[in-house]
Amino acid sequence: MGENLPIFDLRRPLKFHLELTDKCNAACPMCGRTQQMNRCLPDMSKVRNIELDLALIKRNFTPELCSKISEIDLCGGLGDPAAARECIEICDYFIGFDIKVVLSSNGGLRSASWWRSLGELFTENDSLVEFHIDGLKDTNHLYRVNTRFGKIMENATAYLASGAAAEWHFIAFRHNEHQIADALEISRKMGFSRFRVIHTIRFGKENRFCYEMPDGSLRELNPADPSLVRATNTAESEGTGAQARTPQATSGAVQCKSARQNRPYIVATGAVSACCWIEGSEDERQM
Repeated sequence: MGENLPIFDLRRPLKFHLELTDKCNAACPMCGRTQQMNRCLPDMSKVRNIELDLALIKRNFTPELCSKISEIDLCGGLGDPAAARECIEICDYFIGFDIKVVLSSNGGLRSASWWRSLGELFTENDSLVEFHIDGLKDTNHLYRVNTRFGKIMENATAYLASGAAAEWHFIAFRHNEHQIADALEISRKMGFSRFRVIHTIRFGKENRFCYEMPDGSLRELNPADPSLVRATNTAESEGTGAQARTPQATSGAVQCKSARQNRPYIVATGAVSACCWIEGSEDERQM
């Protein structure tokens, strides 16, 4: 029998994928925290409304460990890191060790001054925020349910005014595909460093996704036109600042991204695993 070797190597530089909390202001229908056919209410069999605090972070991410970490992605499987009460304090702790922090958020939480403060902190190294904004004023809320586009733009503007880096990540659907070019132009004017079109794999075998809005109305999500993927790829090759993120083709051999990047995953319960496909994401395992 072969020897069971550890996935992660403490002798190599480490990255971490860290979920600070399972709390979130949004009710995205494809998210594991959401009951898609029950007015997008949170699934309380999964959501515990918990978070990792600064004291716990300091006890576990010791100075010795932090000296080996190059990057920490604050990206929740169920929650938005901005919902954690000590989010900025935790970011400040990591940045104190010159660790790059990548924070993923829908941008709808907190005040503009909070985001300005986060930006000022992030300018101390090459940390950045990924704002996940899937459309414009008339479409973003169709997937980012319970968010307000105007509030998101106010927060993003305040953050960018600090001089910190940010990316706009845009999940393409049929209902917002016509706005990709406009969103890209807005991102340039606002000062985003990158605009990425994301193509979700969460449609499942039926290639569509039905859900119930908070008002009881039924809606359906559909994939974007594949030709727009090619157009975005062309724009990227021409250096316009747009990038498309599409599922990788299978080559037969499975390569563990977490092992390759030396990147453990920690959820808000404190559980440690290889990635979100293993811990805290039953929905993704069933795809």
